[in-house]
Amino acid sequence: MRDYLLFCNYCRMYTLLHSYNRDTGSFLGEYSLLHNEYTRNSIVLNRFLLAHVGHVMRVIPSKTEEFQKIICTATRFLQDDIDKFVEESMALEKYKERDRRSEREIGLVQLYILEHLLGHEIENISGIRASSPAEGQVLLGRELGLKRALELLRSALAERQTSE
Repeated sequence: MRDYLLFCNYCRMYTLLHSYNRDTGSFLGEYSLLHNEYTRNSIVLNRFLLAHVGHVMRVIPSKTEEFQKIICTATRFLQDDIDKFVEESMALEKYKERDRRSEREIGLVQLYILEHLLGHEIENISGIRASSPAEGQVLLGRELGLKRALELLRSALAERQTSE
């Protein structure tokens, strides 16, 4: 995989974009040795672009002599703040993951409530006496439909439990 850096000719500064992630549509961003992690967002890139508005910039691919020369001689943009940006990025990812887990748990509670309500509705329909054969057919159809929905719901809940 090819890495890239963005270089400002005027200031002789660069920021490492690293490789491009096609799934997210973004670069991995700056890398922190302290945290052994990439920023995985565009905060440093955005700041670099704003700090160098109107300057001539070039994207330099890795595995070239120019890439190596720039890394060795030019100044790295926000070099002292990269660890902080990576920490913030990691904290944001943890928050997003916790939020996703919360959403899943809320959805699971909603499914159990739905299971209870379907069971209760089946009991109610089973207790209703039909006044005509046609009404009996309608009630039977409703009961069978609710039982099928309950069966599908329980199947999905069981499948979810086995996948955990």
